[in-house]
Amino acid sequence: MDTNEDSLDGVHGSRDSARLLRVPFDGVRRIQETHFRRRRRLARKKAHDRRVQRILLDREGRRERNRVRQRLHRVSKSLVWAATRRRAAIVLEDLTLHGAGGRSRRMNRRLSSWPRSEIHRQIEYKAALAGVPVIKVNPQWTSKTCPVCGARRRDRVGQDFVCLACDWEMDRQINAGMNILKTALASNEALARAVRFRPGALRDDVVSPLYDLLREGGDAREEPSGVESLAGTA
Repeated sequence: MDTNEDSLDGVHGSRDSARLLRVPFDGVRRIQETHFRRRRRLARKKAHDRRVQRILLDREGRRERNRVRQRLHRVSKSLVWAATRRRAAIVLEDLTLHGAGGRSRRMNRRLSSWPRSEIHRQIEYKAALAGVPVIKVNPQWTSKTCPVCGARRRDRVGQDFVCLACDWEMDRQINAGMNILKTALASNEALARAVRFRPGALRDDVVSPLYDLLREGGDAREEPSGVESLAGTA
């Protein structure tokens, strides 16, 4: 799964089927934007009284953290439960952000509020309690690499990744999820023995939200092309 601001995006697969999967964060980003505006309004309104301002801002911050944490708990619980039902592994990025990197203040604020560490922490400890393996991989180049031919793009990639070598086209976040899976297969011998992944079969597939996966009683549907794909991984 590729970790983004609004969702986890990637591939769910079983022994003979695969599908593109999106796990939304249940409105976390909208909640953060709402509380940011409230804090800014309170800071201006109570600028003459720093003590009251600090109390009100602290209270608003606690409300935001509680609301965000509650929603992330629902997301992580659902994902781990789905992996437990299907006896699957969860592959995540080993994320670390270094410095400001010349980004704008607005972008640095968005990245600082991005709950990447919290959602990973919740998934990892719940997966450990449920006996679900969690594999962490290096996320470098995952959003700029073609999962079909391996070609890389060094220029800026928009919402959709387009390979200049083989004309592969896919949503950038889903594309990163595919490359995360390929990296896990290359670095984990046990997983590689059980999984055969063919990204070309998913080229025209529709992205499914997590609740569709939870509502299903059985495994994922057959791939459109009928080729064999990954087994036992989420």
